[in-house]
Amino acid sequence: MNTTILNEKDLPLEQLREIGLVKGEELLIDRKDIHALLSGGRTNLIKLHDISRSGIEIKEMEVKLSLVRGVAGKPDLLVHPIYKQSLNPSYINQAEADQLILGERANILKEVDRDGEKKSLLVEYDWDTKEFVVTDMLKVKAPEKVNGMTLSPYQKERYSAGRQIELEDGTLIQASSTSAEGIRSNRLALVVSVLMDGGISYLLLTGLKALIGEKGLLAQSNEKNNGYKQAFKEYEKQQMSKLGDMISDEKLSAGTGHSRGYTRSGTSR
Repeated sequence: MNTTILNEKDLPLEQLREIGLVKGEELLIDRKDIHALLSGGRTNLIKLHDISRSGIEIKEMEVKLSLVRGVAGKPDLLVHPIYKQSLNPSYINQAEADQLILGERANILKEVDRDGEKKSLLVEYDWDTKEFVVTDMLKVKAPEKVNGMTLSPYQKERYSAGRQIELEDGTLIQASSTSAEGIRSNRLALVVSVLMDGGISYLLLTGLKALIGEKGLLAQSNEKNNGYKQAFKEYEKQQMSKLGDMISDEKLSAGTGHSRGYTRSGTSR
């Protein structure tokens, strides 16, 4: 999964407003998709309505969104529509492309030379948009824990190389840039612990996409075992602490004559 590399204040609100995803000061995007954007990943499919750009009127369309560093390092919004036909990256052959499209392989790792520098790139296929997605593996960071289970250095290395890894309770996970959570699993829900801003943050990931095996998508379990339950308690405890900090900030702002509200999405305004 990708770790958070941006703050919410960095979101290009005006660009999001242009496609109807900001109303007033409210951001009309699910928390899961906001996290995907801030982590350098892609959102789930989002339905846009009544879009007018460059003289083109679009009544309705489904897209995925991502961010890229633009001028002066500021994030620019990328819109990924559903393509009629995919375009193969130059560094994979047709046989490899077909394996990805048919779901025979989850990803392909390629070593390429870019401007005299060796890069490890992970190539996946996004069935939602019919598009190949390429990820620099240096940007993929393994979680510290999954459902309370600590990943070993070897497991982290394999995870960051795009491999499936199995944890002690049978949980399987794999990094994936084609999902909003940045991870696929044989479980529908996970609580993962990641290093963020110098400390541990707990993330609740639900509705996860299935892993890709040799014979297609693998079955998923919705089991909430003891490891998940204990990790979920830690997640709830951290969420309550954040809520307490937010309330304290509100009281402090009120005491100094400033007003600071929060939308339903949690974005400050």
